[in-house]
Amino acid sequence: MKKPILTIITFFIIVAQAFAQNIITPKIEQKDDQSTIIKKIETNNIYTIVTFVGHAYQDNAWLQLNKEIFIQTDLSNAHYDYVKSESIAMVPDKNILKKAGDKLEFKVYFKKIPAAAKSIDIIEHAGLSKPGISYFNFYNVSLIEQAPKIDVVLLPPPPVQRDTASAGIFNGSPAIDMQNAMNSMVPMYASIARSVLDAQIAYYKQPGKIAEIAKLNKDYFDALVKVGFNYDQALKIITSNSLISKSSSVTGQ
Repeated sequence: MKKPILTIITFFIIVAQAFAQNIITPKIEQKDDQSTIIKKIETNNIYTIVTFVGHAYQDNAWLQLNKEIFIQTDLSNAHYDYVKSESIAMVPDKNILKKAGDKLEFKVYFKKIPAAAKSIDIIEHAGLSKPGISYFNFYNVSLIEQAPKIDVVLLPPPPVQRDTASAGIFNGSPAIDMQNAMNSMVPMYASIARSVLDAQIAYYKQPGKIAEIAKLNKDYFDALVKVGFNYDQALKIITSNSLISKSSSVTGQ
């Protein structure tokens, strides 16, 4: 009786290990190609199969695969090499995705990885990448944990709130309403202008501030002359485009 029980237990252990390596949208710590995702990883009796989906972020994007791609597990430095692939062009050929938003799903078959592996690296190209080219390099891809799902909820815009406090200035006539609105804004603009002027006066009253500004403008003038402007041109530039703007004076910078 013990032997059948042991056989059943062994069977369930093997099945559990097999399913541990079959995962949809695995969690990935880091990847080089941000436009490609791993849809699924599965291991059967012969291969470890990775299903990728490449997305085009612009028109005429392209994908291709190097046969040097391999898998490395968390168990050792051993390489589990490329065997074959489906629906992806091999270097030097390319799959062209003509329009942004197009996608290409493809499978890559590798030599079977050990059942005890809990994570893998997928390396298409080791070392530095060439400018403008990214490779199918995925690091610390979990075989036991899925990527977290992100739910995006689109909410309707909030209702427009009526400003009942200012409703009294409107009486239904567009021309009169506009005039009333402009009249109500005059005191506000006057207050802002007065505050700006007071801030500028306070700024220039700071000890040594005027001398500092004068030196800065002198250096600016000398630099303009040095690069080829004549005196009149340099003076015109300084007077029309001062280094110290009114807005920066107000903030005290």
